[in-house]
Amino acid sequence: MAFPALRASALPFLVSRVIVLLALGAARFVVSELHPGSAAARAAAHSGLLGWDASWYERITAHGYARLGNEALRFFPLLPVLARSLLAVPGMTAGTSLIVVANLASLAAFVVLYRLVTFELGDEACARRAVWLLALAPPAFVLVMGYAEPLLLLTSLLAFLGFRQRRYGLAICAAFLAGLCRPIGMLLAVPALIEVGANWYAVSGRERLAGIATALAAPAGAAAYLGWVQESVGSFLLPLREQLSASHRGAITDPFVTFARDARDLFHGEHFGTVEHAPWALLLLMLAAFILWKLPAAYGWYAVATLAVALTAANLDSLERYGLGCFPFAIAAAMLTSGRRTFPVVLGVSGSLLLAYGMLAFLGLYVP
Repeated sequence: MAFPALRASALPFLVSRVIVLLALGAARFVVSELHPGSAAARAAAHSGLLGWDASWYERITAHGYARLGNEALRFFPLLPVLARSLLAVPGMTAGTSLIVVANLASLAAFVVLYRLVTFELGDEACARRAVWLLALAPPAFVLVMGYAEPLLLLTSLLAFLGFRQRRYGLAICAAFLAGLCRPIGMLLAVPALIEVGANWYAVSGRERLAGIATALAAPAGAAAYLGWVQESVGSFLLPLREQLSASHRGAITDPFVTFARDARDLFHGEHFGTVEHAPWALLLLMLAAFILWKLPAAYGWYAVATLAVALTAANLDSLERYGLGCFPFAIAAAMLTSGRRTFPVVLGVSGSLLLAYGMLAFLGLYVP
């Protein structure tokens, strides 16, 4: 299975990188030839694949947390630790190592996605579509940048493969690493608990204990990092408080109130706010309903939990990236595009939006 999965993943991997690099080239052309007045556009185009949050990961990789202040602590350590391990390679810089780790993790995630879909559905064509749709999703330019999303995808996919196949060692290790990758990695406890409950009477006592350990693994990974923060700066919850600050994700809010407020602002011509994300929110909600209907419960409730976290933020700028990091949405999209004519059209539109969103992000006009 490994070779067919790699073969099915290689072309989507390469095509998506060509599209993202074209978007970066176009953004730099706009900056150099059209000379936009925005300093943010010039800075974003110059930073390229190490822009936005990737710049934080680059500095953490190069210097560690101590020199960067409390704000850096909201970035969990798995990506910079792995990137830092490559700095022993001659000529390797912090930025280059981040890009290498992120892109290797992306390719590995595509391979595991193919294997998981084949295991669940027995449909290799659907598995290939899922890989293509994940690789060319509009926000998938972050899978090429120095972002943690590729590692989150890889670890969550491995965790699902582990507990769906009752390979608990794999599931525990992968879920623990997901907890070290991003705070949202802790949501893997939801599908793990569902699997434990579904199989409680069908497995031995030893497997029950292994299942419980799987459910605890992702929170334990996050707790390991937060415990280190407690020892370093004396505040266990500081990274989460930083993430929930008004300048970042914002406090937990009622999504209906948020959309109503920003719709009012849009009507008065003040700003787009979260309204620009409304079509994506609606699409993700419909896909979540489809996942609950068609796939095992663990997939559906994992998608619901991810959406609950994403949609209750005061700042929905990263909504599409949250959806990208939750792989069941790609599986659902693949299942819904099985038509001979449907899939090429959807893939073409998605690839075009990937180019457009990537260019906007590299011009500082879209927050990934």
